[in-house]
Amino acid sequence: MRAVFFLLPILLSLPLATGYAQLRHWQSEQHSVPLDNSLSPTPKPADKPWKLCALYPSLKDSYWLSVNFGMLEAARRYAVALKIMEASGYNQLHTQQEQIAQCRQWGADALIVGSSTAQLPQLKSWAGPLPVIELVNATHNPHIATRVGVPWYQMGYLPGHYQAQQAKGKPMNVLLMPGPRDAGGSNEMLTGFKQALAGSQLHIVDIAYGDNDTEVQRNLLQDMLERYPNIDIVAGTAIAAEVAMGENLRRAKPLEIVSFYLSHQVYRGLKRDKIAVSASDQMVWQGELAIEQAVRVLQHLPVSDNISPPLLLLTPHNIHHNEITRSLSPLGFRPVYSYQP
Repeated sequence: MRAVFFLLPILLSLPLATGYAQLRHWQSEQHSVPLDNSLSPTPKPADKPWKLCALYPSLKDSYWLSVNFGMLEAARRYAVALKIMEASGYNQLHTQQEQIAQCRQWGADALIVGSSTAQLPQLKSWAGPLPVIELVNATHNPHIATRVGVPWYQMGYLPGHYQAQQAKGKPMNVLLMPGPRDAGGSNEMLTGFKQALAGSQLHIVDIAYGDNDTEVQRNLLQDMLERYPNIDIVAGTAIAAEVAMGENLRRAKPLEIVSFYLSHQVYRGLKRDKIAVSASDQMVWQGELAIEQAVRVLQHLPVSDNISPPLLLLTPHNIHHNEITRSLSPLGFRPVYSYQP
């Protein structure tokens, strides 16, 4: 059973949430409402040791490492079994198809899918009777039981809106580095960022797509800087932001850096005033929510269509005052691929 909500405008200044009732339910790219209080937290532990199987695009990106930490914490709390598989990159449709088959062979009760592709057209036949909880990357598949994640439109819009305001009418050239083409939320982030810049003097000179790999992004950035020597701002994925910080060590005029989402290195860059702004969709919390929503579905409790923590907009001016423990995994945490209660 899914809960139904009315639309309210999203606030662009979103505080860090501390309670369940401050979660957001999304019904469109631009609108959300707080979670209905009738959807109280799931009883702990779960009714039985459910077997949950989760798929990630890749753990090369520390974004998913933080999701992994949150899922592990929630699996311990709810006393459910957890199996994790990664596709080792984006656009790995066949790999994730095989992994879903492995989940079913393992005896999974539910699937938690962080898709490596923009669409999963055969998801219903792959998953069979298993409920599917979509995590982070939206595929808009009707077979999804519920989704945990913010619209990636907002992850592009909020930093773009902030950067346009900070420019105060000054003309600036922007290079966009959104990661792999047509993977995850690349297109949605681009749309949000472009709309945030509408009417400003920030000009997008090019969009450089590439895998979320440090070496790929470094080579891509260097190629773009040779082609467009007058770039002022680099905006894109956390890995693009990390590479741009390294590039600034060799530049007389540093690039301004905008990250669409948070990573451990982006966090350090914000604290050292090396990055102008980053959004955070609180990845640890999303991992926890994915486990909780899976338990709710299996125990026939109400779920919303799309739920997420509030978005954070982080800058060097507020990073010291924001609690980021629900965004980033602890230092030294290593990926966990299996948990048994």
